[in-house]
Amino acid sequence: MTDRSATATIKGYFYQFDQTIVRLLEASKHASVTVEGIEDVDLDDGGDSAFVQCKYYEATEYNHSVIKEAVIHMLRHFHTRGCPTNQIYRYRLYGHYKSGQHKLVQPLTDEFLKDNFLTYKREKVEHKVHEELKMTALQFKAFRDLLDIDANALSYEEQQKKLVKLLVSEIPDCNAADAQIFYYPNAINVIQSLAVEADEAKRRITRERFLKAVDRKETIFSSWLQQKFGADYYAKLIRRKYFKFNATKIPKASRIFVIDMEGEYDVLKAVRMLVRLGDFFSHKELARTPPQDRFSPYVLLRCAAPSELLEIKRSLWSQGVKFSDGYPFQGSNFSATSLAADPTKENLWRIKFIPAEDKLASTIAAITGSVIEIYDLYKTVPLDDVFVPRGSAHHAIKCGSSYFIQEVMQA
Repeated sequence: MTDRSATATIKGYFYQFDQTIVRLLEASKHASVTVEGIEDVDLDDGGDSAFVQCKYYEATEYNHSVIKEAVIHMLRHFHTRGCPTNQIYRYRLYGHYKSGQHKLVQPLTDEFLKDNFLTYKREKVEHKVHEELKMTALQFKAFRDLLDIDANALSYEEQQKKLVKLLVSEIPDCNAADAQIFYYPNAINVIQSLAVEADEAKRRITRERFLKAVDRKETIFSSWLQQKFGADYYAKLIRRKYFKFNATKIPKASRIFVIDMEGEYDVLKAVRMLVRLGDFFSHKELARTPPQDRFSPYVLLRCAAPSELLEIKRSLWSQGVKFSDGYPFQGSNFSATSLAADPTKENLWRIKFIPAEDKLASTIAAITGSVIEIYDLYKTVPLDDVFVPRGSAHHAIKCGSSYFIQEVMQA
């Protein structure tokens, strides 16, 4: 499969998932859906129940052949059920195409349906599905009356906009930004996790349970979701979740950034990141800044060798970036109290280095007068709980790069 066709296939799956979410959000409070049931989406919602199949061909012209197989499948399903005249479930084909929609003449007639969708040739033999199934005129009419074909469905982007508006309207205190950053990825996660279940009963979810699963600002940003949303989107999510402040300036806090440097040490990149981190998460020094308003971030560089840490510190110092590392003088023992001290007018520390994981607990114990937040930016395994004091606000954030926090600050 070429990259282009693979991308189109993935987009088709997400279009279907988006449609499933739209159907659920538009449905009544007692509704439920089954993902990949009889069709792509089976909506159980009383009089609005339907078997829905989605087609997304933004680069393809509409032709009857594109949906012929789907219509035949629906007819066979109707026949298997005994052609009930009182069937509630409708059959809906929902598709978006580049052009050619004028070829679909609505309302559908029996002749148009039979000639264009139910007749085909295989090995030079013509097949008429409705005749092979021995359907009566009344039975066929009952099927036609249940069939809806929409070849002018919303585009991928338009459907997403509609979905976001529905999330805003259905989730309490949800705004457009939160819907896009938190709730939409959650919704995709819920539907995708249903789609991979082997048991059809496990692919069913009620509207109520769906909304409960979506209504949280905790997003499991799997590698699968990464294909859809990308690293930039994830960076925006992390920034909005952890570093969105209502005030015009960053409020004082003891923010500890644990950054996994395994296999990615680069002194230039590391120094650039730390300078940005110090500028972003330190107080803004003014002529009359009160001592109690000064603060700067703590950094623990996991898996960085002592020689690498020394090289980083030398580079920072040579560039005039002041820092504290908890060692008051050469050869001294580590002093958590010294490291925990706020910057002063004379010593405007921009970075506070925690030298190792086993010094984290003593540093936290020495901090007074501010909220403590630990941001654990890990690549494979988060910081072991043995190093984190009980009751500490420990935010484990999975990331693919040692320099991800820089993307977050730029998001």
